[in-house]
Amino acid sequence: MESVSNRVTTTLTWSNSISTSSLQIPQVFSIRCTKRLRVCCASDRTQKMTVSVTGATGFIGKRLVQRLHADKHSVRVLTRSRSKAQLIFPVKEFPGILIAEERDWKDCIQGSNAVVNLAGLPISTRWSPEVKKEIKQSRIKVTSKVVDLINGSPEGVRPTVLVSATAVGYYGSSETQVFDERSPSGNDYLAEVCREWEATALKVNKDVRLALIRIGVVLGKDGGALAKMIPLFMLFAGGPLGSGQQW
Repeated sequence: MESVSNRVTTTLTWSNSISTSSLQIPQVFSIRCTKRLRVCCASDRTQKMTVSVTGATGFIGKRLVQRLHADKHSVRVLTRSRSKAQLIFPVKEFPGILIAEERDWKDCIQGSNAVVNLAGLPISTRWSPEVKKEIKQSRIKVTSKVVDLINGSPEGVRPTVLVSATAVGYYGSSETQVFDERSPSGNDYLAEVCREWEATALKVNKDVRLALIRIGVVLGKDGGALAKMIPLFMLFAGGPLGSGQQW
């Protein structure tokens, strides 16, 4: 992948079409095709990485750890609750994964190739003043700790990449505007959280490549926003009073 700069802000979007003639596929990648989907997978000859992950017990984090482990990378789960992480990643199913509480994060980050920072209190709850404060602080405090540990690592064992989560809430909301990565930040509560969240990550050492990923609504059949939306769909579209009726 062509490197644009040491500081990269990444957004994920779908493109209407991709021309295969414009893609450069290295030989270490294989292509598997179906009628609906083309997937490129790295072969076993690719370099294995050591990756430390915060927020690994969350909806996205769990899938990331599962994929990294399946691809034979070394994974270090940075958590505040070892017991919770051990339930989600039992040693019989995830041999070799290292689970570390905060006092051991320094040793895990040093020697990692990359750190993925996904930690933060879920926002899908009632926003009392106390909860709003915790939503912000849970993101700022963990990101600040991760950045400080990376910056304090000796050059030879310092991670070279930090992938730090943020959210599309950065842009605020509008019923008419279309936002992209060039759009300015909004002026509501979530935009404020995202600005401070990103500003904290941007304090990482200038020699560390930073990718800020502004995540939107996450859907999955066994969790994320979809799990909370399905009961409403069933209530209003297919409840006991019939399609389209409510009770």
